[in-house]
Amino acid sequence: MNNLIKLSYGLILIILIFLFPEIPSAQHRFTENFENDLSQWELVGEHSVVIKDSGDPEHDKVLVLQPGGHVFALVKKSEQWGAIRIEGEILFPRNEHNYFGLIYNYIKSSSRTDFGSLYIKGNGSYIRANPHRDGNVSRLLYEEFKTKLTEEDKIKIDNWHSFMAEIKGSICHLYVNNMSIPKITFSLYEGSHGSVGFKPRVTGGDVWLDNIRITSIEELKYNGPDIPTIDYESDSLITNWEFVGPFKSPIPEIERIQEPVTEIIISQESIAWNPFLTDRRGAVITGKVTEYIGENTVAYFRTVIPTTEQTKAILHITTIDELALWVNGKFYGFIYRDGYVSRDYNDWNAWYDFWKNPEHAGRRIQIELMKGDNQILLRTRNGQYASGGFFAKLETL
Repeated sequence: MNNLIKLSYGLILIILIFLFPEIPSAQHRFTENFENDLSQWELVGEHSVVIKDSGDPEHDKVLVLQPGGHVFALVKKSEQWGAIRIEGEILFPRNEHNYFGLIYNYIKSSSRTDFGSLYIKGNGSYIRANPHRDGNVSRLLYEEFKTKLTEEDKIKIDNWHSFMAEIKGSICHLYVNNMSIPKITFSLYEGSHGSVGFKPRVTGGDVWLDNIRITSIEELKYNGPDIPTIDYESDSLITNWEFVGPFKSPIPEIERIQEPVTEIIISQESIAWNPFLTDRRGAVITGKVTEYIGENTVAYFRTVIPTTEQTKAILHITTIDELALWVNGKFYGFIYRDGYVSRDYNDWNAWYDFWKNPEHAGRRIQIELMKGDNQILLRTRNGQYASGGFFAKLETL
């Protein structure tokens, strides 16, 4: 009789799943303990993604991500699952430069690859935000999100650590060891869907993974204030930008334009300016437009400043791009990455508070503004590692 009852319950469950396929959508999606093969994974740089015997009876076989250029292990079909929770364990076997990178909202098109990324540094015991635009890292735009892991959360070499990430739309919450409160909440990567997976550092040491579980969720577990909590003042910055591009090389006709025009004629072809949305901090993420791996590395960004009289002004810029500046067709020179000019190679970052924090001050360029509408034009050229954005502010004198 008991067996008959169990059989009946089983048949009812099968019928419910068949009739209501949405029921499992908020349930378990994926489990991987690496005891078999990697058939559930899409690998990039597969020579550096291997299954290995851990020598630990509690873990048996594990996934080893070895640095070797672009190395990704992506979960197949994960782009179809919507909001999810990812849980697992990581280990850094040696005290050397290494990290565990969480990939989310990974999108690969015919021309480029973009994804969000948060990483846990093993030998430094911290977290950094590091979105990739066309494969190029942009952590230098997000230094305010660097979060030290200390005390009971500190990363210990050759010890297993638990992690959890919840991803919903463009928001990613990352937990380490303590699963009650995330260590970082990040919403500044513009992508809102795509695959999830993991990556090692480009060079350095291995990271081991085990016991990966993915579950669909309806809401994020944490709904408190942002971590870290920062009061951005984007209204103080230049945020009304437009762009054209990307191009394979600079376009002198664009650079010589002396007044704002709505479209540009290049070789009998009309090129229109497109509106560009800054992030909520006021950052111009140039890597959304330019290609790093592809050939179209050049783009132009402009803002139009109206004045009632001729005046002088200071243009404040903090950048991880190398920029060229024109105002009303007049060339004002090149604006280099912050660490390049100061020779402080420990601070290449572009800081959100550059205009009010002397420790994070960027470049200051005095410019002349004419009565009426003034065009401030910046040319960026991708192809430099860890670049892809700037902040700007105008101070009239």
